[in-house]
Amino acid sequence: MEKVKRFKENVIQMVDDFANYTVQPRARIMGLHNSKHDPTEILELECGPIRGLAYEQNDGRIVDGYLGIPYAQPPINELRFKKPQKAEKWEDPLDCFQFGPRAPQNDELLGQFTNFVGKNEDNCLTLNVFAPRWTSDDWPDGLPVMVFVHGGGFSVHSSSNYGSESIARNLCVKDVLVVSINYRLGVLGFFSTGDDLCPGNMGLWDQTLALKWVQKHIEHFGGDRNNVTVFGQSAGGASTDLLCLSPHSQNLFNRAIPMAGNSQCDWAIRTKEQQILLSREYAKFIGFQGNEMDTVELLEFINEQPLYKLELGINPKRGFKHTPAGLLYFVPIIDGDFFPEPLSELRKKAPKKAYLTGTTEFEGLFFVALGGISRSSEGAKRFMKKIIKECDFGDKTDEVIDEVHDYYFKNQKGQKHKTEQVVNFIGDYSINYGTWKFVNKMTEYGNDVWFYQFDYYNPHGFGIFKWLMPFLGSTHCTEMRYILGKGLISKFRPDSSDKKMIEIMTTIFTNFAKYGNPNIANWEKHSLNSPCKFYRIELENQEMDDNYQERRVEYWDKLQTKNETRKLL
Repeated sequence: MEKVKRFKENVIQMVDDFANYTVQPRARIMGLHNSKHDPTEILELECGPIRGLAYEQNDGRIVDGYLGIPYAQPPINELRFKKPQKAEKWEDPLDCFQFGPRAPQNDELLGQFTNFVGKNEDNCLTLNVFAPRWTSDDWPDGLPVMVFVHGGGFSVHSSSNYGSESIARNLCVKDVLVVSINYRLGVLGFFSTGDDLCPGNMGLWDQTLALKWVQKHIEHFGGDRNNVTVFGQSAGGASTDLLCLSPHSQNLFNRAIPMAGNSQCDWAIRTKEQQILLSREYAKFIGFQGNEMDTVELLEFINEQPLYKLELGINPKRGFKHTPAGLLYFVPIIDGDFFPEPLSELRKKAPKKAYLTGTTEFEGLFFVALGGISRSSEGAKRFMKKIIKECDFGDKTDEVIDEVHDYYFKNQKGQKHKTEQVVNFIGDYSINYGTWKFVNKMTEYGNDVWFYQFDYYNPHGFGIFKWLMPFLGSTHCTEMRYILGKGLISKFRPDSSDKKMIEIMTTIFTNFAKYGNPNIANWEKHSLNSPCKFYRIELENQEMDDNYQERRVEYWDKLQTKNETRKLL
């Protein structure tokens, strides 16, 4: 009877959680701005006059928010699948009261209930500025600037997923100016014919143009163009790293915070050849029957398709058969233009910067909860066969798969422990190992690196998502609410513990943006003498630890070394 009672209570709670997702204020659904905010004075910019909304803080100070500022011309007609062009100047004041449309995308299940901003290809290239109205004697040249690049697997999300008032309340009050940007996604952002007709990486060119807009305009908002930090999470973290490497973008900012993602992660970048093949396969999937080697005919076909055929989500469209090339689909590529050399060479030559980077404790928990991988050891092995490829390991591929499987699951008894190992495996493969490689490579090349692991979580803070998780813990995306103040996988109603963590995280991030380090006495800069040493972020007893992810990343490094040795034979 007690089990039945608990089951009924859980069902009732799940229904309540779902209701919290689906019941939204009418103003939010209609995309209207909150009437409690007064309009700002008109601000004259080179691109045209704008007017925003005044966000009054608890201490009476004002942060001015300007939402949906166009930084590029509509990427349509002859500009579709091309590099973005800066927005044409407008004459009449533009009311920047609400977020610009999201780039076309196919919403995932939870996304349908957490973002009601519309999608529109015509004017999706916008950015948002959150500017303190006050000045600071500590920053006579203007306030430090933080530019946020959103994640979403290069396929979904937008700046509107990550807050407005909450950004002002959490970050701007600490004397920083924040910019968040939209960019093209999926097919529209990363399709490639492999030649000059459509080389790809349109989404990265969008991000670069947004950074150029910041350089040209940010002083009018009270920001310092010579003190800019780019930060992002997941695909936004990978974008942040890639922006550091490209000669077209690397000099447009000073510091970087790639969170839970960078170009060392297997899913973040692919070769031009892989992307060309994927682009052709997708064109065939949606009906192309012409000569796939004729890139003019191929691009004309893609251009003629209704938008719904080009919209993608994180998961592929049902029935799409393709040559495996990674966890994600349309992503950045080595195109010979945005990246004129291999990333390994560009990384060596890139200007030295300070980096703040890290992961959550259980990155893989998020992906297991979404159902992307079975929770059994057998399901994990099936996934291993997809990611451990013959092109890397040749006739040793099956042997390597068995070795990896044994490493995680040999002597593991009971479903609970096996599920934990599935979580560890997918987190190590997708995020942890790439981050560890990035930290040590950037340190080797003379950059200042501050490495962390975010372990805090609130068991009451997962909403409906908790019913999908095998256990609770800090995972992919959960750290974002303590920086930007808005939940991605559930609504965020911070309790007293959450508020303490918000103070900890926003202090770390804004200190880094201001000074190039977190300004925490016991946080040591990363050293190759202790490659697994990191700073553990918890509510209490934050400290350095020399056992990152129980050193499983060192196993993956040995595996990669074995692969590289095989290729030299």
